[in-house]
Amino acid sequence: MQTKKSDQDVILHFRVLAKRAEEIKKIVYVLGGVEEETDDDEWAPVPCEDIFSDAHPGVVLRGLRYREELTQKELAEKIGVKQSHISNMENGTRPVSKSMAKRLAMAFNSHYKVFL
Repeated sequence: MQTKKSDQDVILHFRVLAKRAEEIKKIVYVLGGVEEETDDDEWAPVPCEDIFSDAHPGVVLRGLRYREELTQKELAEKIGVKQSHISNMENGTRPVSKSMAKRLAMAFNSHYKVFL
């Protein structure tokens, strides 16, 4: 995500899936606090779960791993698990246990609850 600053506003540029673009526009509208009346239901609030239904702890894991520029293999070695475990957690086919969340949190210097 990129930001540009102007005198009073911040302009955000980010990429989303095309099929989710309209729903995300609605969320941004609501979060922006714009209180513009409209007769159109187009801008009705949308529950976050409806838009990010495919979100799971593995998405957070993958994002943090990318941020730290680690491969799955490097992270696996760092926390003492198989690379396939990392892959399965990222894809949502393997749950992240509390003990695993704590190991991941130590590796990423974060709180373990972000992985649960």
